[in-house]
Amino acid sequence: MKNLSLLLILVVVALAACKTQKIAPKPQPVAQEKSTPTVVAAPTTAPKANTGKPAAVASKEERFSAASGEVADYGTNKFFVILGSFSILENAKRLKETLATENFHPVILLNDSGMYRVCGNSYAEESAARARIAEVRSSFPKYSDIWLLIRKQ
Repeated sequence: MKNLSLLLILVVVALAACKTQKIAPKPQPVAQEKSTPTVVAAPTTAPKANTGKPAAVASKEERFSAASGEVADYGTNKFFVILGSFSILENAKRLKETLATENFHPVILLNDSGMYRVCGNSYAEESAARARIAEVRSSFPKYSDIWLLIRKQ
């Protein structure tokens, strides 16, 4: 009788131990927020986006000179319309050739950090440079990332 009750207890314990466990459902991934880079902007007359606000023009102030082999006669101009920025000179030269076929007069500039900036135009007045940026954005949508380089003295 003791053996039978011991066997019964073992069976009950075994069945209780084999009870299925409820597994928590996998958490759903949280949607990633898209961050927008901070842009130094000033009012512009660029074409309006779908939001009804004028498109912002990024700008940066830095020291630079004409890249090796470039003839840059920008005189006292302080504002430069930049259509591309590269760490490799050959890439800048390719963009320069493309821009020349699109009636730009590009010049490659080299900044103190070693970046090659492909300049489409330069101006003495900021308003003229910003107007050119708006014109390029509307005429050449592929250059929508165009920006303004301000020569640091």
